[in-house]
Amino acid sequence: MLAVSLKAQVTDTSTTITETDTNAVDTSDANYAMCVFFEDKNIYFDSCTFEPLYHLTYSWLSVPYHYAGNSKKGVDCSGLVKMFYKELYDIALQGGSRHIYPLTKEVPIDALQQGDLVFFKIRGDKISHVGIYLKDGYFVHASTKLGVTVSNLSEPYYNARFYKGGMICLPK
Repeated sequence: MLAVSLKAQVTDTSTTITETDTNAVDTSDANYAMCVFFEDKNIYFDSCTFEPLYHLTYSWLSVPYHYAGNSKKGVDCSGLVKMFYKELYDIALQGGSRHIYPLTKEVPIDALQQGDLVFFKIRGDKISHVGIYLKDGYFVHASTKLGVTVSNLSEPYYNARFYKGGMICLPK
């Protein structure tokens, strides 16, 4: 089990951390830093958490936005989704957000699961943005202003532009 909370279990079920037991965790550890980042957003890991998604998300944070980019030098939203899906699920996706959308089966917003995709209509009436759902309304995406970041569907900007959620369903 990955680190859950500073007041809960860390890495194994026999270790517990209390507020006064600060020496129990090496705070320079990358897992610790990742957990602190997600805990600041009230995202806590449990036994159902797909940890590779969170490790990959954390490793891409702050990569700058670059239209049509697909590397850590710069990436756009669909490039990020394609890279994550290839690495995490061995699924090769093609095209931009509006090309990826038809490959999904719609999932109601209250039923989204880790790894599902969230689509937005940022400019006009066409799908123009995509992110990967994490949990509790949070998703990872490449923002034109912030680069790769984690946002929440309840934020006014994204709430107003959210179109649909979906899971990838590729033909056999």
